[in-house]
Amino acid sequence: MLSQRSGWSVFPYVLIGVSSWLAYKILIKPFLSPLRKVPGRPYKPIIGNMFEALKEEAMTNTIRWMKDLNSRLIRFYYLYGEERLLTADPAVVKYICVTNSKNYRHSNASGMIKRLTPDFLLVMNGEAHHSLKVLLNPAFNTHSVNGFIPVFDKKTEEVVEQWTERISSCAEDCVIPGQSYMAYITLDAICECGFEYQLGSIRDPQSPAVLALRKILEGFKVRLRDLLPLVSLIPTGEKRQQKEAIDFFTRTIMDVIKAKRHQINAGGDSHSGDLLSRLMTAQDEAGNTLNDDMIYSQVGGFLFAGFETTSTGLTWTLLMLAQHQDAQEKARQEVMSLLSGQQPITAEMVQQLTYLTCVIKETLRLFPPVTNHFRQAISDDVIQGYYIPAGTKIGISSGALHRLPENWEDPESFKPERFLQDYDPYSYLPFSAGPFMCIGHAFAMTEMKTVLARLLANFRFKLPPGYKYRRIRQLTLQPSPPLSLIVSAL
Repeated sequence: MLSQRSGWSVFPYVLIGVSSWLAYKILIKPFLSPLRKVPGRPYKPIIGNMFEALKEEAMTNTIRWMKDLNSRLIRFYYLYGEERLLTADPAVVKYICVTNSKNYRHSNASGMIKRLTPDFLLVMNGEAHHSLKVLLNPAFNTHSVNGFIPVFDKKTEEVVEQWTERISSCAEDCVIPGQSYMAYITLDAICECGFEYQLGSIRDPQSPAVLALRKILEGFKVRLRDLLPLVSLIPTGEKRQQKEAIDFFTRTIMDVIKAKRHQINAGGDSHSGDLLSRLMTAQDEAGNTLNDDMIYSQVGGFLFAGFETTSTGLTWTLLMLAQHQDAQEKARQEVMSLLSGQQPITAEMVQQLTYLTCVIKETLRLFPPVTNHFRQAISDDVIQGYYIPAGTKIGISSGALHRLPENWEDPESFKPERFLQDYDPYSYLPFSAGPFMCIGHAFAMTEMKTVLARLLANFRFKLPPGYKYRRIRQLTLQPSPPLSLIVSAL
C-alpha cells in the first residue's frame, strides 16, 4: 500500500516533467534552433508542415516551397517540431553523397522495410553497410545482370501472349490494366532471378503468395495518421491481416533458403545464377559468409525494393510513351532495327538501345520512384554557410532536383533527347549516389529496357480518352488512378 501511495505521489512530478519537455520541444526549441537561419516554412506545432505536404500531389509541395523561398536548400517542420532540411542543389547533393559522405548516414528506410528485412543493405550504415555491399556487388555487376535478360524476356513473352489473346477477343478498343501487368512481370522476374521461385503472378494474380505481397505493400501507403506514434500503435484488422501476410512471406522465403541450403550441402549445383545461390556462396577476404537471417533480409529486401521501383518505372515509361506517340514510334523503330520477329533479346541488343535508354532516363527524371533520399549528419557540419548540427536529417529531393529550372532547361517537358547531351550527374538522382547508391540500378535499367523492347516490338499503346492522373506516394511514386492502356497489335 505504501509503495502504491509513493507511486502516485511521484506521478505529478512525472507529468510536470513530460509537460515541460513537450513545451520546450514544441514551443521554445524551434525559435532557438541553429537551423532557423536556413530559409524555411512557417512553424506549425504538432503536425509541422506534414499536412500540407501530404494533401498535395506528390512532389508539388517541395518544388513550390523552393520556388517560394528562392532557395534550393530549405527547412521544414516534421512532426512535433522536428526541423528537417531539403535540398535540390547539385553542389549540396555531391557534398552529402560523395565529398563528405562519411558524415552522413542513411536515413531513408521505412518502418515496414525494417520490420520485413531488419538486416537488409538498405537499412544499414557504416562499416556494416560497406562490408555487406562489397560482398553483394558481384551479384549485381554487368555480367551477372546480363545473365538475367532471358528471364526478363521470358516473363514479358507471357504477357505478350495474354495481351494478344485479349486483343483478338475485343470487338473495339482493347483496354488493358498496364500498371498491373508491369507489376506481374517484375514480380515474377525478381522471384526467379532472386531465388529461382516460380511465383506465376502473370498467369494467376489471385494466388495466395501474390495476395500476401499485395497486402504487405498496402502497409507502405503514406498516411498522416500512421506517422503519429500513439495512433500508429492502435491494433486494427488491417494490421492483423498485414502481420499474417508478413508471416506468410517470411515462412516462404525461409523455406526456399532451407531447401537451397539442403541442395548445396547435398552436393547440388551451388553455382546457379540466381541471387540466393550467389549469396550462399559469397564470402569476404577473411572467408566470412552470410547466415540465413542475413540472406533472408537481402533476398526479401531485394524483392520488395527491386520489384516496386522497377514496376513503377515501367508504368511511368509506358504512360509517357502512350502520351507521346512520336517518342513511342521512334523507340519502336530502334527496337525493330535490332530485333527480328520473336528472336531472343540479348545483352548486345540491350546495350544498343540508345534512344529507349533516353526515354527511360527522361521518365525517371520526371517521375523518380523514390522522391526523397534522406541522410542524417553524424557530426556538426557547415553547408552553404549554414551551421548543421549533428543529428540533422537532410532530404535530397529528387522531385525538385529534377524539375527546377535552375537544374534543367524546360524541366516540365518530356524530352528524351536531352540525355544524348552531357549533364551534371548530381542534378539527376533516380537511384541516389555515392556509397548509398542503389546496388540494383543496373538490374532495374536492364529489366526495363528488355521489357519495353519486347512490348514495343509487338504492340502500339495509347491512353484511354479522358484519362487523368495524380502523382501519389506509396512505397514509390505512382499514378492514381492506376494506368490502363488501349493496346493494339502491330
